[in-house]
Amino acid sequence: ILMRGRRIDRYDAFLSGAKAGLHTAVSLTPGLCAMMLLLALFQSSGLETLLTRLISPLLRAINLPPEAAPLLLMRPLSGAGSLTVLEDIFIRCGPDSRTGRLASVLMGSSETILYAMTVYLGATNIRKLPWVLGVSLASYVVGAAVCGAVIH
Repeated sequence: ILMRGRRIDRYDAFLSGAKAGLHTAVSLTPGLCAMMLLLALFQSSGLETLLTRLISPLLRAINLPPEAAPLLLMRPLSGAGSLTVLEDIFIRCGPDSRTGRLASVLMGSSETILYAMTVYLGATNIRKLPWVLGVSLASYVVGAAVCGAVIH
């Protein structure tokens, strides 16, 4: 391959890219391990259940069904965990119920905020975590409230 008038060996370019990719993967591993540990603690400690009970009155006030509380709590943390919660909502409430439709919209229109922050901010060495986390979670809450107002 010619690049800027020089010949570049494709295999060496591939090895160089693979080496850089492995370096990035190794640098992300501690953050991902910490996030997985916190997620497991969140679920197994009963904190998820406690928070679900605590936010249910708030959800009713903004026209969201309390059955959606576990999904609202899990979605910013874990994609796989939130899929499990979504399946549970479908089994308990039905996919065509208001709660099922709301959960589907929330699932499709939101992101696993903490996972994305761990990967992207860790890869770029951005350290403004409180600002990014605050804005991300605020937009998530506003989006959920809008879903509650729009979906009937």
